[in-house]
Amino acid sequence: MEMKRSLIVLCLFLFLGTYAIAQRNKMLLPEMRTLTVLAGADGNSLPILQLGSAERLHISFDIMDTEYRRFTYRIEHLTWDFHPTTEIFESDYVRAAAEEEVIEDYEESMNTTTSYAHYWLEFPNERMRPLLAGNYRLSISTEDEDGESVPAAEVYFAVIDPQAALSVNFTTNTDVDWNQAHQQLSMELDMRNLTLRDERAEVKTIILQNRRWDNAVVDPTPTYRNGQKLIWNHCRDLIFPAGNEFRAFDMLSTRYPGMHMESIRWEDDTYQAVVEPDEPRRNYLVYNDRNGQYVSRTNDSAEAATESDYCWTRFTYVTPPLPDADVYLNGQWTNNRFTPEYKMEYDESLGAYVADLHLKLGYYSYQYLAVPHTGKRCGLSGPLDGDFWQTENEYTVLVYYRRTGDRYWSLVAETNPSYKP
Repeated sequence: MEMKRSLIVLCLFLFLGTYAIAQRNKMLLPEMRTLTVLAGADGNSLPILQLGSAERLHISFDIMDTEYRRFTYRIEHLTWDFHPTTEIFESDYVRAAAEEEVIEDYEESMNTTTSYAHYWLEFPNERMRPLLAGNYRLSISTEDEDGESVPAAEVYFAVIDPQAALSVNFTTNTDVDWNQAHQQLSMELDMRNLTLRDERAEVKTIILQNRRWDNAVVDPTPTYRNGQKLIWNHCRDLIFPAGNEFRAFDMLSTRYPGMHMESIRWEDDTYQAVVEPDEPRRNYLVYNDRNGQYVSRTNDSAEAATESDYCWTRFTYVTPPLPDADVYLNGQWTNNRFTPEYKMEYDESLGAYVADLHLKLGYYSYQYLAVPHTGKRCGLSGPLDGDFWQTENEYTVLVYYRRTGDRYWSLVAETNPSYKP
């Protein structure tokens, strides 16, 4: 009963400042694996491009079949809350020779027991380029046996035209507890370079913790306005459960287990890998994590994209069953989606939750989240690994602007501060 009450209270707390927003990358084909969107010099930046710059995204995926398939892509401008923008024409927001372009880069896997084809594209490119700031969806399609178009994947990115100044501060002496389980943000947004008449209608903000969209805080009301500045101070909507540090393992070779790996072996015509069983962490654990990142890597070849094998990988989380919630694996590599393949099943004989995933060799940062059966489908770390104010979390603040009379929402400010105690 106490666990049930805690889950309900946590979900209600998160729900007060959030609502569902559909902005998660999606793989829509059962044979697709390892959809990856890399941005920035280190490949770990958010997929946000500066308007008019030479910046690019590297988008890639694998298909579990080496026979060439024709994939095409197109982009669509979206509103601040990721609905199609209906008041502008396609020619307003994209420069392209055609409505859709073909993904031309393709290579078959080599020296792997699992055969697959690796596809990738660099975007923007000489054939297609966005013209306006704001949110975008890049839709990838293929064809079925009858030649009919079939959705294959969705990738979301943004283009920024920086016109506003944004500053963010943190405190763990929050409006709900002091140095216990939460982190609270305060923000100041300087809009002096823009016309600001009605801030509630013309400005929208989204705040993410570790790039997760399930617990995003969407459009919190500013505490007050000072001229052309909007201030959020002692805003209860900007209080996040602190969570605990992500876990990680290295699966870099099929010849030997890596960090936090129990075993890897050839069995039933495939490689079977076992991550060391995990248990609840009731204290804060100092760990240099990467907040859910996946990095394609192998020690057996310099060509990780096409010479990394796939392994059926078992995760085990040893804990009594949660009566009112499901347990999911989560990370950037799951696209932060609570879909069936990432749901763990309880094994009574082991006294643990287990999941088997078909994963490519590489470095994986991950966490376990409890998703309550009722209320908003938000993932909670607290019931499993606790919430600790010391946890190092990366936050993202996105600011959108649409002046009264304009036809679309533009991204005008973005920042990625990290909380470190």
